Amino acid sequence: MKHIQMKYNLLQIAFWMASCTILGYIAVFLKYKGLSNTEIGIVSGISCLMNMILGPYLSTMCVKSASLSSRKMLTLLFICVGLMFVSITFIPLPKIIIMLVYILVYSLNVSSVPFLSMLCMDLIRTGSYLNFGLSRGLGSVAYASTAMLSGFLIDLFNPVVLSMIYSLSSVVFLVILFTFPTVKDKGVINEKSSIVSIIFKYKLFFFLLLGFTFTFAASTALSTYLIDIVKNLGGNNSFYGIAIFFMAASEMPIMAITPRLMKRFNSVLLIAIAAFFYIVRNYTIALAGNLPILLIGMACQSLSYALTTGVITYYVTYHLEEKDHMMGQTLIAVMTSGLGSMIGNVLGGVISDHYGLSSMLMFARIITLVGAIIIFVAAATKGKALFKKDKHYN
Repeated sequence: MKHIQMKYNLLQIAFWMASCTILGYIAVFLKYKGLSNTEIGIVSGISCLMNMILGPYLSTMCVKSASLSSRKMLTLLFICVGLMFVSITFIPLPKIIIMLVYILVYSLNVSSVPFLSMLCMDLIRTGSYLNFGLSRGLGSVAYASTAMLSGFLIDLFNPVVLSMIYSLSSVVFLVILFTFPTVKDKGVINEKSSIVSIIFKYKLFFFLLLGFTFTFAASTALSTYLIDIVKNLGGNNSFYGIAIFFMAASEMPIMAITPRLMKRFNSVLLIAIAAFFYIVRNYTIALAGNLPILLIGMACQSLSYALTTGVITYYVTYHLEEKDHMMGQTLIAVMTSGLGSMIGNVLGGVISDHYGLSSMLMFARIITLVGAIIIFVAAATKGKALFKKDKHYN
């Protein structure tokens, strides 16, 4: 069991190291390739939209095909993304081609997240013990460390090193991935499941996720324009790097103990608690008067995003029917990395450009409150059961 846990830990680490080069340095890489801020914004927005389309499509393919497992889908996605990323790095191409290819690179990378989660949940379903939260937390630390290392290497050389880091991380990822067994239940792959059916069938899950979408959108806006917040408080690029590392690294402790928390508390109650800490996090960051207060807000990432992500991933496995697991994990990615990121990046950017940083911070506070209220109302529908332990985790 420990051997499987270690392999999945390494898989998450390699995955988020590779993802950091694509997601974390999109502006740096595309500016190096000659794109303007407006063009970068277009790429980011369309990428989020594409993820909302590609995610369900790829998941449907995996569910319907007897020959496609989560492991095979991850392999195909990583090879495709790697070839495209290396191509636009080293081959001189027109701007429009670079934009189109990067949109595919970005959206396919994000679309692979549900398959990585399903790989873990499939193993849990077949009797293996895996602490998903611990592995995902280590992935966050790896993302933060890669961000700092990449920044140093870019200053030393140029953004071309991003594709090299991606290639190295991808090779490690694929080598580890091939050591995992293929898990596919032939009895359920032909049963129909879709995003729409998930929404209507599991209304509580959907509304919890809808609230998470708004709180995630607010945190996305704050994270995307964090450099402006830092400089407004007298900080610099170095402090920005420290803040990003501090935020991502803070996720691991809570993610690691998520299974224990779920054995003691109702999963919906934990998500409601996380919604409260989203208010604390986003309001502290948005209203921070100095850099130490800003760091306190960033540290609340652990009890907001980390707690929600860990709990809701397990929620799909234990509260949704087996045939709906893949689409359930996909809906999480579509609502957060797709819709949530698009709302945060696009609206946050438009408001910041036209009305200033203070208006963007007000926008973040408003949608945080909207999301938290949706979660609180959804949680309240459970009544007294909200304070009873889930039988699934005993």
